[in-house]
Amino acid sequence: MQKTFSDLKINQDICELLKKQGIINPTAVQEKLIPTIRSGKDVIVQSKTGTGKTLAFLLPLMEKIKKIAVTQALIVAPTRELALQISKVAANLGTVMNIDSVIICGGQDFERQRDKLKHTPQLIIGTPGRLLDHLSRKAIDLSHVNKVVIDEADEMLKLGFIEDVETLIKSSANDLQLILCSATIPERIQRLATQFMDNPQTIFIEPKVVTLDNIKQSVIRVKENAKLEKLCELLLQ
Repeated sequence: MQKTFSDLKINQDICELLKKQGIINPTAVQEKLIPTIRSGKDVIVQSKTGTGKTLAFLLPLMEKIKKIAVTQALIVAPTRELALQISKVAANLGTVMNIDSVIICGGQDFERQRDKLKHTPQLIIGTPGRLLDHLSRKAIDLSHVNKVVIDEADEMLKLGFIEDVETLIKSSANDLQLILCSATIPERIQRLATQFMDNPQTIFIEPKVVTLDNIKQSVIRVKENAKLEKLCELLLQ
């Protein structure tokens, strides 16, 4: 019999929220990662995009956050788009779990972000460059952050953000629990894990279906305000 989120001892109000969104049964990565994060262990998750990693780390992470006005958790994503995606899920869960979160990434007004940070959100989600910018100006205090998620670590490496990630980790609390998510684990990512993780548990999720084999991918560079117009143009071709 397939497990439910109730079987994973997820708060019943959260289960109802997920059910309304059509999310009833946890994915393989959610079944394995939720109890591992709860245990407090460092963990390396090797899993492709689309396997449910976001809920897998957000649910136990937010359970562990104390209801006090101190920033306790940080999620670092390689791109603004991924950070926005994660922040939407976090904000949705936060309405039930009473957790304040804020997104800190490029393309948004810096001073407005600084104002949000003054309210000391319990969870920060962001991209490396903008996070470091706020950190250097002392707008962010990571000294009490003892839970850090590095999402799509291999993409961080490709985009040249690994050193930035290391700086963010070093700025966090000494009793850090580190969750490293990556589709692949190249040598540089292994070194990162060796440097900052304490006897991490490794979770490998084999995708049942490779969804991109028959999909042609291409990159089209457009300005931010022209994305929707270009998308419509392509769909009408």
